[in-house]
Amino acid sequence: MGRTMGAPDVEALAALLAPYSDPGLAAAGRLVDVPADVGAAALQHLPADLRDARLNGTQPAMTWLVAQAAELDGRLVGSLVPGRAFVRIDGIQVGREVARPLATRIAAEVTGALETAVAEAWVSWTAQEPVWTGGGTDLLNAELPPGAAVVGLWWD
Repeated sequence: MGRTMGAPDVEALAALLAPYSDPGLAAAGRLVDVPADVGAAALQHLPADLRDARLNGTQPAMTWLVAQAAELDGRLVGSLVPGRAFVRIDGIQVGREVARPLATRIAAEVTGALETAVAEAWVSWTAQEPVWTGGGTDLLNAELPPGAAVVGLWWD
């Protein structure tokens, strides 16, 4: 996946995303708390067909996730393939107040995506463990626990 690029391209993408490397999963290339503008810049390293593809067949296109994060003041999660100029954005985190509108939008605009998403809620942007986990469709009706401030959706 991803176009063939030289070392400078690989290094540029790695440098762009280095501040968002998950310390516990850095070897796997896991990324957390990626701002929308950084996600958009990272996607410029990919061919357009990959940016707009539904990579696992059900998740929203990466460009769609970036657009939602920009509009809803959210952050992105994903992974960078070590040694390659390929990034995958596979999740979004937003404030609690926009979690249900985001879930409603996904259900309306991205067929099948909400049904295959994992949803989690945390007490803060820096929390290490979720206080609630459910399916994506649970966000349409479920009450989140008191204190849940951040909600994320991700696709495997």
